[in-house]
Amino acid sequence: MDTIQVIFFLISGFLVSRLIIKVKLPQRIVFFFIGEKHLSLSRILLYLLALSAFLSLFIPNAITVLTLLPILELLRQSFDPADPTHKNVPTLLALSAIYGANIGGMGSLTGTPANGILVSYAELNRVPGSEMLTFAAWLVWGIPLVICFVAVAWLALAGVFRTWRFAARPIRLPFDAGQTHHPLQKTGFIITLIFFLSSLLFSALLMQYPAHGRGILIATGAFTALFSLFLFFFPLAGWENTGKRPLLTLKDCYSDLPARGFVFVGVAVALAGILYLLKLHLYFAELAQKILPGELSVFAIYLVIALITSFATEILSNTAVQLSFFIVALPLAKTLGFSALQGLIIITLSCTCAFMSPIATGVNGLAFGGVKGVSLSRMLAAGFVMNIAGALLISYWALFVIGRVLGIR
Repeated sequence: MDTIQVIFFLISGFLVSRLIIKVKLPQRIVFFFIGEKHLSLSRILLYLLALSAFLSLFIPNAITVLTLLPILELLRQSFDPADPTHKNVPTLLALSAIYGANIGGMGSLTGTPANGILVSYAELNRVPGSEMLTFAAWLVWGIPLVICFVAVAWLALAGVFRTWRFAARPIRLPFDAGQTHHPLQKTGFIITLIFFLSSLLFSALLMQYPAHGRGILIATGAFTALFSLFLFFFPLAGWENTGKRPLLTLKDCYSDLPARGFVFVGVAVALAGILYLLKLHLYFAELAQKILPGELSVFAIYLVIALITSFATEILSNTAVQLSFFIVALPLAKTLGFSALQGLIIITLSCTCAFMSPIATGVNGLAFGGVKGVSLSRMLAAGFVMNIAGALLISYWALFVIGRVLGIR
């Protein structure tokens, strides 16, 4: 049922992303944070990572990237492409959005469909401690994990790209203060906030009251329908010299979309389907069983699981990887003596950490194709570092933080 609800969120989220662009919120945000300030590239990347992660706590990460793409393009244009020291700027901007969007979903139980799959699987198999996977408990350890992950991602980008070489300087934005305003900008912001809060509410209700799932889905669908009708058909005053008219038109839904980004998403889906038919996900699951000797420490076992899951997700559907590894994790936990629940959580978090490949997730494909000038080799190198750093952080967090919050000994 959570998949159906996510589809409703994707519909509303896509419309909100188009509304945000129409009322010039990207320009307003960029001007507010940057304006005429002397900012280093490192500071800009930190802002992008934090903003992307924050948005992905509430809305699907693909919608987060679609929302941020106009901001990334404005920032890209503010750096001189003829300057050889700026050749890595597009890659850095795209990776900041990718990393933040993938990271943010870890922070709440409703952040990604993978989290919902974890809860359902753990309850179905009566995994000890599964009753502790509540919305509130997840936030207790999830929000700090996202904050730590953002810091790790920022340091990884700084290390790989040596961002300290970029001195703080005045950013020459490709627009002036007068171009950041729109007569219905405040209305657009309020509607965006309503979407965020309603998504969080409906997600939490479905997760906490699965017995009433059908009614909650009907309510979610009804809200999506009314929300769409309001945007397309309810005339509002305030437009400059045009009287009353709706916030969105059909043309707004397809104008200036990142065509290359959607091509990469299509390639990713097709490739994932082919590899799934070849049952490659089962190979990775069997590999995890074979290379986990019993004499390893619990932390080392968790690290191996996280690494294999993360790198497998680079070429396979994260859902296929997650479910395949779930099946292996339960008997492995009994054999090697680690917590089955912690193992399932590590698999879930790791299968959302595909930072290397542009075909790994829809988020990666959208940003890689939607930002001009992204370097594939640099993306792979930085993603490799992030996968390893992420596996280390997830393993530590599961063992020492999540274990304490959930009372796992």
